[in-house]
Amino acid sequence: MHPGCKARCSGFFRWLWLPGAAAALYYYLWIWNPLPSDEEMIENFKTHRADFVEVVRRYREYPRPPGKDTAFWFKDGDTLELFKRAGIDSVDHDAWTPWLPNPYSMETAMNMENERKATGPFGLFYRYGALYIQPATTPRIDHPDRTDHRRHYRNTVVFGVIWKEYYFLPEIPRIENGELFGPLSIVGKGFPGPHQYHEQEGVATTQYRVRVFPSLNRLPNHWKGFECVYRQIEPQWFIRMCNGRH
Repeated sequence: MHPGCKARCSGFFRWLWLPGAAAALYYYLWIWNPLPSDEEMIENFKTHRADFVEVVRRYREYPRPPGKDTAFWFKDGDTLELFKRAGIDSVDHDAWTPWLPNPYSMETAMNMENERKATGPFGLFYRYGALYIQPATTPRIDHPDRTDHRRHYRNTVVFGVIWKEYYFLPEIPRIENGELFGPLSIVGKGFPGPHQYHEQEGVATTQYRVRVFPSLNRLPNHWKGFECVYRQIEPQWFIRMCNGRH
């Protein structure tokens, strides 16, 4: 190397690696997903599909009389054996709008309040709510009183805690242009979010939308705080990935 080039060349090569380092940092913060792959979760679901379907049926049909604590419903019978085979840690209903049959009709939206009164404050969610099913890290049957799903939860620098789980919808949803449409829901006057007023019925409705991706192996673009995104496995089955960023 020419003596006069030594300082100049070392500076040149020092600047040369900066774009690569910046790209690697960007990939680590905004793209790289440390969670188990979609393919691993899908393979497990397909292998144990019958067990997943049976667990959903038992959850939805489990008797829940008023005043009875049913938090440990899965301890009855051989449900924990199903959990073990399918790699399930826990099942719970989502608190979004219930999915009654024909979820996009105005008639269903208007009848939902009557159904709510008939089934109690949570009965509608037990029967018609979407369900999230958390994968197990260690078999729940070995520690029935506590959960262990840490393998599908990870801390990240940008998004806080992120996690993946299975997600079941009681009805086949409408998906268009990468968005899943939730059921129609009646809202009152002054509702701050997007809504549509129906003059004939004299009511306003709203309908949530969530993003659906062909893969969740990378972190999604423009991921908002507390947003959940989805990948469809079957018409009513999904992988859901969420973040806990404030």
